Amino acid sequence: MDRTDPLAGTLPLSVGQEGLWLLHTLHPQSTTYNLAGGGRITPAPDLAALDRAWRALLTRHPMLRSRYTEVAGRPRRVVDAPEEAAQIAVVEVPDATEEELRRRVNAEVRAPFRLRDEGAVRATLLLRRTDALLVVVTHHIATDAISQWLLWRDLFAAYEAEIAGSAPDWRPISHDYDEFVGRERTLLDSPRGTGQGEFWRAECEGSTPAELPTDRPRPAVSSHTGASLVRRLPDALAQAVTKAAAERHVSPFALMVGAFQAMLHRCTGQSDFLIACPASTRRAAAADIIGYFVNPVLIRARFDRETTLRDAVDAAADRVRQATARVSYPFPLVAQGASGPLFRISVTMVATDRFGHGMDGLVAGEKVALAGHELAYVEIPHLEGQCDLALEITRDAHGLTVALRYDTDLFEEATAQRLFDQFQRCVTAAVEAPDTRVARVPLTDDTERDLLLALSGGQA
Repeated sequence: MDRTDPLAGTLPLSVGQEGLWLLHTLHPQSTTYNLAGGGRITPAPDLAALDRAWRALLTRHPMLRSRYTEVAGRPRRVVDAPEEAAQIAVVEVPDATEEELRRRVNAEVRAPFRLRDEGAVRATLLLRRTDALLVVVTHHIATDAISQWLLWRDLFAAYEAEIAGSAPDWRPISHDYDEFVGRERTLLDSPRGTGQGEFWRAECEGSTPAELPTDRPRPAVSSHTGASLVRRLPDALAQAVTKAAAERHVSPFALMVGAFQAMLHRCTGQSDFLIACPASTRRAAAADIIGYFVNPVLIRARFDRETTLRDAVDAAADRVRQATARVSYPFPLVAQGASGPLFRISVTMVATDRFGHGMDGLVAGEKVALAGHELAYVEIPHLEGQCDLALEITRDAHGLTVALRYDTDLFEEATAQRLFDQFQRCVTAAVEAPDTRVARVPLTDDTERDLLLALSGGQA
């Protein structure tokens, strides 16, 4: 090690990680960027085997044993040895009720990270007499949605191998996160990077972020707290979305983005607005790497009185394609110099069938076999309060699940429920009547219309 180099022994961060580090230093007690997942294991796991599996996981993925600091005024990453990283904390709660488990899980998720001292990962096993709940919480600076699933996939594989007395059946990892950081720096120094920056500046010019009417005044300083409303779309509608998207040569995601933008246009009255889509920057070489491979890209929408749902979906598909082609340009650089936030609402879609190891079944809440145990993945609300409203669509082998995450400083739960219903009506109309003008799409059902008419003194 070069003792004269203050950066020796540390690694650079990606631009996105640097942005998250800055937010963490400004708000060290915030849990807005905590991600979480849980696995209920019945009967309880072999603790020694689980501990060895966790250590094997940490050895495989350096990002899970990294801490964050500043050296010479620059944010840097320090990778600890596997034995120095956080291990699974076992908490015995032999007679805990489901309600008590929920409280303990919420406490884990809402505890802030000390990224300098403890790193960005913690795991807790809540051990009851007949089963156990393993809760893993990570900070977004170290993981993204795909990384969360890689973590669980590799941990399960390692545990099965430990029980069988064999080595985990893992694909070798021949690349690392630092290669991604290097490619990003190369892009920013190139003419291609300059062109992408110009595209994003033009995309923002003359537009404003979509902004829904709020139930309460926007506070001067956000508390970054939120809640989630999670529902599955009806199976028939999920199938119809896939079929209609194929017939129109667009992705199911583009179809739902167009429907979501149509709903926002109706609810806000804005005719030109921006929303964000957290997109993956992974390449094939990083398929098995845990890290922060996310970059928000902006999706612009324009509406007039004649815009149909078909128009909205086609435009959304085009903007998604344009944005995806330029996903590598870091959003923090796009936002530099902006007078205010470039987006307040986001939408994203995750397909779980890419992960393997039965992960699609786990998302659906089904139990799968794990080395003589039954395992059920437990959805834990997280990433709440990052923006006013975030629509997250999960596609698994059984259909589509929609999570609507909303800022509780601004919205009541009833408003989130109404927005979900309106989104579902717009998706239904986009599938069944795509040539309907957006201005004519009914956002209420007959009962709600009758009530509104009665309240306004009209006739039902």
